[in-house]
Amino acid sequence: MMEKVNISQALNNLSVKDDADFFYGEESSVPLKIKKNDFFNLLPFKNYGIVEGSLDEIGSGFGYNSNGDGSGISGMFLCVNYGQCRFQLKSDLLGNTLKVRSSNFYGEWTNWKSISFT
Repeated sequence: MMEKVNISQALNNLSVKDDADFFYGEESSVPLKIKKNDFFNLLPFKNYGIVEGSLDEIGSGFGYNSNGDGSGISGMFLCVNYGQCRFQLKSDLLGNTLKVRSSNFYGEWTNWKSISFT
């Protein structure tokens, strides 16, 4: 017979760390082990890394883009989406230029617009 464990007490006894090689979880009542480098791939907000060309089909996440998206700048982008609707923000590497655009439920995009702070 298995011993009953108070899960709250067991979790409270864990030590606090700022780094780990693996994370442990459960899927359909089966335990699983996830490598640290694979953990963020499970989240709905994704690191796209370097993306060449169009950003039209990018989902929620962030990355770097140098050309092909029509913004005229190379730099970091941030995208949030809900269905076909998307909101994208992009900054050049020096932080001198900030641009924004969005798409509607039909996937139709606005032009990139510059944002300035005074």
